[in-house]
Amino acid sequence: MLIIYKKGSLLGKSSLCLFMACVFVQPLAALAGPDADQGMARVLYIEEPWVENAVYLSTSRDNNTSRGHAWNFGIEWDAALGDDLGSEIDAPVVLAQQPIGRAPTVLAPIAGGLKYVPIHWGDGDSENAGVIGGEIEGAWWATPQSDNFPGVGSSVTEQVLIGIRRGTYWIQGQYGITQRVSADARTGWSANTSVGHRIAKDWVIHMELDLNRTSVDSYGHTAAGMVLTPQIGWQISQRWQMVLGESFARIEGQASLATMTNVLFEYSFETDKDDPS
Repeated sequence: MLIIYKKGSLLGKSSLCLFMACVFVQPLAALAGPDADQGMARVLYIEEPWVENAVYLSTSRDNNTSRGHAWNFGIEWDAALGDDLGSEIDAPVVLAQQPIGRAPTVLAPIAGGLKYVPIHWGDGDSENAGVIGGEIEGAWWATPQSDNFPGVGSSVTEQVLIGIRRGTYWIQGQYGITQRVSADARTGWSANTSVGHRIAKDWVIHMELDLNRTSVDSYGHTAAGMVLTPQIGWQISQRWQMVLGESFARIEGQASLATMTNVLFEYSFETDKDDPS
C-alpha cells in the first residue's frame, strides 16, 4: 500500500479485502519455500511479486518546512499460505499533519489482500529468475476525514505484479486499477516500476517511478501524479533489511515539487534466511 500525503494533496494506492482478516495468523514459514524473493530485494512502494513471511515497519515525512507538513507511519504483515498463495494486512497506519498533537491525526484505512503467484522460475543462485502474479486488495476506512486528508477512503484494487532478475540487475513492477467504494477515495490507474542492482553482498540500489491517476490536486479534483524515488537497501542481518529513499512528487496542475524522506525496515520470518551458525 502506498499513501504519500501532503497538505492539499494525496498520492495513494490503498485497499482492503475484508475477508482476509480471518486468515491473518502466525506466519507459516515452512510453506514459503527457499529463495522466495528469487534473489531480488524489497522496494519501498512496490508490493513484492513473491510470496513471503515478513513484517514491515515504514515511515515517510515530507520536507516542507512550513507549518502543517505531513507524516505517516505504517505496519504491513505478509504471510505465506502456500508456495503460490499469500496474504497481506496493512494496519495500523497513521496519517498525521505536524505539529504532532495539535494538527489532524487519523488511523488510515485498514488494508489487506490476497496474492496469487502462478509463474516463477529460478532462485537466488540462478543467473536468471523471476515471478509473475496478481493481487486483489481492498481498504476500509472507519474514521474518514476528507477535509484534512483528501483522496483517502475505502476502495478495491486489482493489480499485476512482476519481478524479473538477470544477474545482479532486476526490474519490479506493480500495475493496477483502483475502484473507489466510498466517496472520498479515487478511481483510477497506477503503474509503478523499479529498476534495481546489487552493488555488494549486503547493499542494493533502486530507482522507482510511480505514475498514477489517483492523486488529488489543490482544488480537490482527481489528477495524475508522479513520484520518483531513488533508494538504497542494506541487508543488516539474515532477517533484517533497511531501505532508505527520497521521493520527488509532482501532481498534475501544480507547479511545486514535493519531496519526502522514506525509511522502511523488513523483518523476515523465512527459515532459509536463518544464519546456519
